[in-house]
Amino acid sequence: MASTKIPLTLLDPDGGWVNAPVHVSELDGLPVLLHFWTMDCEDCAAQFEAVNQWVVDYGPKGLKVIGVDVTHSETELRDTNKVEGFAREHGLRYPIAMDDGSMAKAYGVDKHPAFLLFGTDGRMKNRIGGKDALRRVRALLKNLPGQETPALHGEVSREQEDQVAASNP
Repeated sequence: MASTKIPLTLLDPDGGWVNAPVHVSELDGLPVLLHFWTMDCEDCAAQFEAVNQWVVDYGPKGLKVIGVDVTHSETELRDTNKVEGFAREHGLRYPIAMDDGSMAKAYGVDKHPAFLLFGTDGRMKNRIGGKDALRRVRALLKNLPGQETPALHGEVSREQEDQVAASNP
């Protein structure tokens, strides 16, 4: 997997944000977890509790979690009230960017839910999706103390992720 810098222009603080806008300067030197989801995705909703817990557990260690609501129409893109209500209903504790599909497309995210983990250098280290996504992300985040985890400072293969996950049930 090639390392890719976060396309900061896609994280527009003046764009559609729910909970609080994220400014590019807030991401410098921090690991970032993007959680791509849609409001009509049951598997996505099933992950919200875990992602909220990661905000509590790893936010103080520097992890910045950003939800990315991938909208399906221009009407939905403009309806921040709908997404705000959805976020409130699900108790989401992290900022949510409303994506018109361009951010998802930039990273090849075509199924939801999906997680992208970026290292402290701003480069994508892991793209994680599928039924075991929570387990795999959780395993990577458990190694976060001091942000010294290899998942945040270098390329990590799926096999390495599975080894970490196996040692951190």
